[in-house]
Amino acid sequence: MKKLFTPFLFFIMALTAHAHSDDGIICITNLSPQRITIEVDGRRYSDNNSITIGDLATGYHMVKIYGESPRRNGFLQKPTIIYNKNVYVKPKFYIDIIVNRFGRALVDEQMMNDSWYNENGQHTQPETNNDIPRAIDDETFTALKQTISRESFDDSRLTIAKSIIDQNYFTAAQAKQLVQLFVFESNKVQIAKYMYGKTIDKKNYFVVYSAFTFSKSKEELAEYIRNFK
Repeated sequence: MKKLFTPFLFFIMALTAHAHSDDGIICITNLSPQRITIEVDGRRYSDNNSITIGDLATGYHMVKIYGESPRRNGFLQKPTIIYNKNVYVKPKFYIDIIVNRFGRALVDEQMMNDSWYNENGQHTQPETNNDIPRAIDDETFTALKQTISRESFDDSRLTIAKSIIDQNYFTAAQAKQLVQLFVFESNKVQIAKYMYGKTIDKKNYFVVYSAFTFSKSKEELAEYIRNFK
């Protein structure tokens, strides 16, 4: 299955973070049916379902997300504004902006620890010994999220996600992002369980709980982790 995705990934224009240790990251993912245009600090990104922008200095960054309005009488209306705010990026913070299927932008953030960076300042998990697998890099992970989010149905997303998970390893923060790509709570729980065994920093897996809406889902995942072998 991995071979099917490899040619696609090489042609995806994904932004990686080659930042200093105090720089931050903003990731924007579109799960709505409408096309969006993203603008960060005046730079526009069109026809992107998911982008990751690194090298962001500490401070405010203007983020604008426009949605494509429906046509009326054959004419395209002005784009609707989904999100238009100055986002404060803290040192070593990862900010997630998700446009859900209803066209509403949801924002979350998490501090990155030193394990996010290698000696070149890249946001990847360094290998401390040969027995510890390495998490998927930011560029490839962004392309994988794009692949999954382009699917219209949760079941299709689930099938593709599992095939990708089987071939890679992830950080807990990346697991949370993939869980957030799903609409139905049952599928979120299923993919969260599926990813736990392929997560290199299991001690940080608590971050995934915030991706759930219901306490019952968190309890189900916690029970699964307690019994995981």
